[in-house]
Amino acid sequence: MRVDDQQSQPGADSLDPGSGWSRLVETRCDFAELARREAEAAETRVAETRRQLDAQLPTLISVQTVVDPRATRAAKEEAQNSFHKAIRRATSRDQVELAAASWLAEINRINGSVRGAPARVQRERETTDALAGDLDRLTAIAEASRAMAESAVEACREAKQARAAAHAEEVAGAAGDLPSGPAAPVSARKAAHAALAPASIAAPPASIAAQPASSGAPPASAAGSAGDASPPEESELPVELRGPKPPMIVRLLQQDRATMSRLVDWLAGPDAEQRRRWQLCLSNFVDAVVATAIDNGCFVFTTGNAFWDQLTMDEAREVARGLAALGFRYDGMGEFADGRVPSQRELSMALGQAGLLTVRVRNWPGPEEAAQLYRQVRVDPIALLVEKAPSISMGELVLMLGRRAETVADLWNDWPRARPLLLLPSRE
Repeated sequence: MRVDDQQSQPGADSLDPGSGWSRLVETRCDFAELARREAEAAETRVAETRRQLDAQLPTLISVQTVVDPRATRAAKEEAQNSFHKAIRRATSRDQVELAAASWLAEINRINGSVRGAPARVQRERETTDALAGDLDRLTAIAEASRAMAESAVEACREAKQARAAAHAEEVAGAAGDLPSGPAAPVSARKAAHAALAPASIAAPPASIAAQPASSGAPPASAAGSAGDASPPEESELPVELRGPKPPMIVRLLQQDRATMSRLVDWLAGPDAEQRRRWQLCLSNFVDAVVATAIDNGCFVFTTGNAFWDQLTMDEAREVARGLAALGFRYDGMGEFADGRVPSQRELSMALGQAGLLTVRVRNWPGPEEAAQLYRQVRVDPIALLVEKAPSISMGELVLMLGRRAETVADLWNDWPRARPLLLLPSRE
């Protein structure tokens, strides 16, 4: 079982006015500095990968030129012209034979390069594609690191202000200057502790209203006439995503094949080309949301891990976000990306960013255990929607996905027709 936060985390009023506040502020600001360094390192990795890609492109173009028949023919004609010139300059039989041997050697060299060129082109193309993929991945990581660093710097600033406010309250309280009675304002101590609370977890709406069924019901023939009626305006009300009959977008993000097939049937009909287009579009949408959920630390931590079991779900997610800001990211398959495993020091910094005291942690993972921290972790894309796009509007989703929204342009182009289908109640 997870340790209850109220039982394990010292209360706000139990903190020592001096050392407690200073320790929390120091932890927050140290984390901000590490996050800033990681953001700079991520930018450096992006710049280095871009430099490698820029250097690789001319190489690919060069080897592709070798397999161009026109370039091959031009090279052989040049060799033949050189042979004729050598013949005209020759004054003996030996010089003629030498010119002929040189010509044949050049022809053999050209033929040999052409024979080996396709394999080399394939290798260079694979290298180029890998660098391009790395550049996209590192660019997304750099953007996430930069956003986390900015958030950490802001948290450091607010922590300092909170410490100053708490100190001012202590001084005023000692002097007997604080107002009292029911009309007194909220205490500076409570305001200070509110400022020190983790800021990156946005609380879900207090009550999530269900989307009206009439706005999502497809026509009798969804495949052929879904776009005939005037598209309904997007409701600003939150959609019930955690209910017993969630909308189809939930099943889609859970990678339910029947839901995917049903949506493709409705959106594309029998047209084979349209079916391939929508299959790819919806698959890209799922991949983009899952990748963004990983960036935002939207995980489900199952019980059984000695480290995570000491934290609540929200606390564990904040720690995961802190680890990501320090460059220790979940790869989506149960491991840390790029083989980077955090030490106890980095785990302590991530706990500090989450507003938690390290003294509450009794089970610190060793190096081998730390490498297994994400082994039982599951990505929760629905938590991301609840937090970032509760009404499932196009504006919310595009803002949530950032650069990844570009990969599903077809979905946004047909959003008035697609959204009602995504919000239909799913079938068990």
